Amino acid sequence: MKHIIRQFSLGAALLALTTSCLNNDDPYNAGFVFGRPLQPVTAIFANTVEDSIQFMSYGPWYLVREASWCTTTATQGQGGTVYSYPLSFEQNATGDSRHARLTFYDSDHPDDAHATIFYWQHATRGDGSLGLAADVRAISGSDGSRFEFAYDALHRPTQLRITLGETQLRNLTISYNEADSTIAVSDNGQQLSSKYGRDWQPEKLVGLTDTVGYASQYYQNGMPVSASFAFNLEHRHANGQNRYYAYLMGGQNLSPDSLHCADSLRIADMQGQSTLVTKMKMEYSKMDNRYQSIDVNQLITGAEQCDPYQLLSLFRYTRSTSIVSLLTIGDGSRYTAEATLNGNQSVKQLQVNRYEAHATEPTSNVTYSFEY
Repeated sequence: MKHIIRQFSLGAALLALTTSCLNNDDPYNAGFVFGRPLQPVTAIFANTVEDSIQFMSYGPWYLVREASWCTTTATQGQGGTVYSYPLSFEQNATGDSRHARLTFYDSDHPDDAHATIFYWQHATRGDGSLGLAADVRAISGSDGSRFEFAYDALHRPTQLRITLGETQLRNLTISYNEADSTIAVSDNGQQLSSKYGRDWQPEKLVGLTDTVGYASQYYQNGMPVSASFAFNLEHRHANGQNRYYAYLMGGQNLSPDSLHCADSLRIADMQGQSTLVTKMKMEYSKMDNRYQSIDVNQLITGAEQCDPYQLLSLFRYTRSTSIVSLLTIGDGSRYTAEATLNGNQSVKQLQVNRYEAHATEPTSNVTYSFEY
């Protein structure tokens, strides 16, 4: 009996070994059993640089790897042994998604016993920026605002400081613990933390008094509506002073490499029983918002209103993939934004004009200059 096993857990592998059988017509067993990955296709992000494989082969084996950006520490081995070793990936700076095929063959019976796994690497990083996006180091506003950023080798943000003149508005430091997959944020001295997934995005940042995270905007038949239709990003405080950013998406695809732009936004500021709602309607330019590390749309309403978590795209669904050209407020006032790009399509300058309702001339303007 040819015993070909493609994809099970290692627990199943042990069971298969004890129950496999031989007969006189075909006296050999051959096949592979994987403990990791558990699926034949694994999606990774443009800034993912490592993973691991765990498997066992019935017989001696060798590996054929069909992508130069994916490397392994072992390409052959013996049967009856559990192998566990790392994979290394180059960061994807091509601007397109790509895949790596790894095919394991039984050395003695390659035609009969082989197993293939794929790694699908997105064009985008975990924060929604393209893998070739430039890291913004600083932004200076003509109104005296200043934004300063730092990143690690994976282009994950590690620091953001926002000042207006001599006043510090926000100061965030961010760290990532690979051992237990947690992200920790110090926000003006307050400590928040969360588990993260393959994208290094927090599930929900929780501190002693504050939480920041996604929430369903509304429910249908007792079930939360999919984020592809609508979602909230909520800042909750123990003192009851909460801010909700309610995004209307209208059923758009929010997968990592998809193009999606929020139709409208409502910001609800709550203090006890009092709620102030600001309605915003967005129109977009043809300029892509993924060629730099930060979400430039968060600058439009000014440094004092800028949400640092969204500016850094720590919650990437809030990053529309196009740059806003017109932001209309519910009271009739509006902002226009015009971006000037560098040769690599990252933003060089962003010119923002604010108009009162029905006004034809701007009442204020700010020019943001970007440093990389």
